Amino acid sequence: MSKYKDLVYKKNVAIVGPAKYMLGSRLGKEIDDHDVVVRINRSVETTKLYPEDIGYQTDILYSCLIETYQNAGKTSPQDLHDIYGVRHVVAPPFSNFSGISHSTKLHHMVNRHTVKEIERLMSFRIVPHDLHTKLAIKVNSRPNTGFLAIYDLLSFSPTKLSIYGFSFYLDGFIPGCKSGIEKEKNISEDGFADLAFNSKRHVQKNMWSHAKQTLLGNPTVNLDPVLQKILNLEKLDKDMFKEMIKDENFYSNKGKFAEGS
Repeated sequence: MSKYKDLVYKKNVAIVGPAKYMLGSRLGKEIDDHDVVVRINRSVETTKLYPEDIGYQTDILYSCLIETYQNAGKTSPQDLHDIYGVRHVVAPPFSNFSGISHSTKLHHMVNRHTVKEIERLMSFRIVPHDLHTKLAIKVNSRPNTGFLAIYDLLSFSPTKLSIYGFSFYLDGFIPGCKSGIEKEKNISEDGFADLAFNSKRHVQKNMWSHAKQTLLGNPTVNLDPVLQKILNLEKLDKDMFKEMIKDENFYSNKGKFAEGS
């Protein structure tokens, strides 16, 4: 915990989600210029595909550690350390369908050998179960790993938390983020994103609403221009999103978004 606090407290932190709208953003250098860069589950793999858009640095990885293509993937702890440069791994605690967690322990599907390898190579912690439960109650569902990561990071008082690439699945995943899902689930990445958008377990509308209330206007938070627009929508709606992005160039300044936006 102390190592993690040292990484985040009073630092300029960027958290990067897997939204498709990051393609062409050219935000990579801006992201990597932060003191600390945080990524979610398999989005760490896409740093090799789109470094100009999403950067290559990954200091902290929030991962559910369930080794399937639809979840955390099959990247080894050794690769996370050696190839991607991850310094700290954070996992959500086990919770029920509604997100209620009674103890800070891992999901039963997590491979304990994998955890031991992570602990050998990097720092590791589990998000406290009480934080997870409080957030789940507020959004009336189980929070996604990335959504949980935002509020866990804020609890460590960064100087600034810049949030990129969160669309609540309005536009799906950046290509390659769920590669292999075709064989595992007999569905395309876009098809799986549609399932995620309509999930009854991770209710995107509820998380969007809570983010709208707590992130817009938060002096500690910077939002990328697309996320800013998403949180200003009247409702979480794919048709509204398509209309919103149709004629706008959010990255006319080669990716730089306004401080404090």
